[in-house]
Amino acid sequence: MMNEFQRLMAVEAAVKREMAKQDKAHDWFHIDRVRKMALKLQAIEGGDPHLIEMVALVHDVGDRKAHESEEAGRKATHSLLEKCGVGPRFASVVVDIAHRISFKGFHVPDDMPSLEGKIVQDADRLDAVGAIAIARTFTWGGAHDRPMYDPNMPPTPAKTAEEYYASGGATSVNHFHEKLLHLTDRMHTKTARALASERTEFMREYLERFMSEWNLSEDWEARVRLELHERSEDRRSYFDAKRKYIEEARAFINKGHKS
Repeated sequence: MMNEFQRLMAVEAAVKREMAKQDKAHDWFHIDRVRKMALKLQAIEGGDPHLIEMVALVHDVGDRKAHESEEAGRKATHSLLEKCGVGPRFASVVVDIAHRISFKGFHVPDDMPSLEGKIVQDADRLDAVGAIAIARTFTWGGAHDRPMYDPNMPPTPAKTAEEYYASGGATSVNHFHEKLLHLTDRMHTKTARALASERTEFMREYLERFMSEWNLSEDWEARVRLELHERSEDRRSYFDAKRKYIEEARAFINKGHKS
């Protein structure tokens, strides 16, 4: 009969195999970061460390994005725990918490009654804000053929979980506005809110830089086309104008680096 540590190690090994099937934004490294952050939060905020670690390990095994339904995800998580020797009573507690972790839409309130669940949910959300979160967002978007950004596709915060899973995040940049930038306000613990606030500010700075570069490109194209239209000149004039605005853009960028 396995002891508590052996069961934990068996679950870890099983989760590693399971997450190898997932996209690289939800891989084993994500699970491990959440586990480590959850245990750091536990050291400050309290809670049962064994339960917290177990929930952190399996929190994405039954994620709705990887299964046809919530119930199918719950069954997958429970099956993994059972195969690893976790008793049915404890497994039920773990599954119940794990399937409350995921964000289900901007207008969908959290439903997390336990301290242990709040700590793991905070840890999971801390991996969705900051530098790594930016990388994960574009990694997931690329894997699902989602455009980086499209000015003709404005953010649409989901009102229901069904709406969120069906159409949330039409572009990677939209995902920031529909979810990531709002996670600080939904942290449960004081420790997580402090960490999330700093990381969210970094994301805001990144998005400002992204949009400034995007809009510079759009502005340049619009100005070239407008000037050529007004002058009604030929193809050669287009390239002359293009060269002019490239020089202007370089000057603008160089000025920004020096300021």
